Amino acid sequence: MGEGIPSLSCFFIQRGGVIIQSILKYINLGMKHFLNLLLAVLTVSVFMQVVFRFLIEQPLAWTEELARYCLIWITFLGAAYAMSLRAHLSVEFFVNSFPLLGRKIMAVLAGVVSLSFFSILVIYGFQLVSKSTSQTSPVLDLPMGFVYLVIPISGIFLIINLLANTISDVLKKEGESHDDPAL
Repeated sequence: MGEGIPSLSCFFIQRGGVIIQSILKYINLGMKHFLNLLLAVLTVSVFMQVVFRFLIEQPLAWTEELARYCLIWITFLGAAYAMSLRAHLSVEFFVNSFPLLGRKIMAVLAGVVSLSFFSILVIYGFQLVSKSTSQTSPVLDLPMGFVYLVIPISGIFLIINLLANTISDVLKKEGESHDDPAL
């Protein structure tokens, strides 16, 4: 009777991992579509600025500011999405020279260092948002806290994707490839 409990708990742990991976897949898919939307807004904004400045000779002030804020959001959220794809630069030649246990230890160490930095993004990002809610942007009159909100949001998504990737690396067996939760 005691032998069935470990296998039952392993079943729930595996099932929970599948559910979490499924949720993470949809979060990253939503982030991908939001990034595409921001890129479309950025493109239209810059195109309108060029048309109005050079063809009509009446530049629009708001398009430059909108493009700048879209680019800021794309940069931060794009970093989180790139984390889900494992698209950030890494020194795989050095890491792959270690045996499997060494690679797992390196993955955990890199994860801890990255987690520390991303936690700083979240903590100080929320402080920046709270301090800048009364300040507004010059042309669009947006609260600057809204513009800066992407810093802690991306930090949270970076942490979530980092943890998923690190757990995947630690549980990976010899010869297995990375599974891609974002696809």
